[in-house]
Amino acid sequence: MGDAAMPSDLAPRLIALDLDGTLVQQSAGVPAGVAEAISRVSAAGAVVVAATGRSLSTTGYVAREAGMHEYAVVSNGAMIVTVDPETVVEAKTFDATALLAELTDLLPDATFAVERPDGVFLTSRHFVDRGVSLDVREVPHAALSTDPVVRVIVRSDEHVREGLGRVVEHLDMHSIAFGVTDVAWLDLGIKGVTKATGLQSLCERLDIDRSEVLAIGDSMNDIEMLEWAGYSVAMGHAADRIKALADHVTGPEPGRGVIQVLDRLYA
Repeated sequence: MGDAAMPSDLAPRLIALDLDGTLVQQSAGVPAGVAEAISRVSAAGAVVVAATGRSLSTTGYVAREAGMHEYAVVSNGAMIVTVDPETVVEAKTFDATALLAELTDLLPDATFAVERPDGVFLTSRHFVDRGVSLDVREVPHAALSTDPVVRVIVRSDEHVREGLGRVVEHLDMHSIAFGVTDVAWLDLGIKGVTKATGLQSLCERLDIDRSEVLAIGDSMNDIEMLEWAGYSVAMGHAADRIKALADHVTGPEPGRGVIQVLDRLYA
């Protein structure tokens, strides 16, 4: 797989696009030509949606700039939303009390944050990251578990070299670990909830079969989505393990690689 040419008659009913590293550079705008390519395939009848680890607040403006005005799967699959207007359609939440207590014992000096279904992030120590949310609020640690949340985020500048995966590998939660510049990052949510499960739920609402879905991604939190979709595309800069599981590999440049795929559809 991976190096196979795209079928000439490929005509997906739903196209799922990862954002960071796939559609856009981290913290950058939508590249030229993306909106036009999405508009063309939308006019041909495809539903084009963002499938991202971002929250609703940091997904909506990017999706709209790219010409995606209907649905999005955000927070790594925990939420289905509309982007124009921004509304929550479905949210998978959990009580984070026990998890936060265990994490605090394991990592007493880390920064903890939780995402509420409305996209607001509550954090024990303020940090600035517009890729996470446009609304990050510092609260007492005890207030993090006051309401149900869609995920817990842990940040630590003491675990940059080794990451946080080994520290929490015994936890019975779905986890995605990121190394972000000078900080180690861990994203924790309900076990089994991924971009794939979020897309499956959306497809059920739209009466679309997974075989009719094309997904494009580049990172480890895209793996389940790429395995689930009827046709999968990996970005050219993705790790070899991700490119190996995809049906096709496109160019490495965010946005441009997506355009290359979309331009081959509905010819």
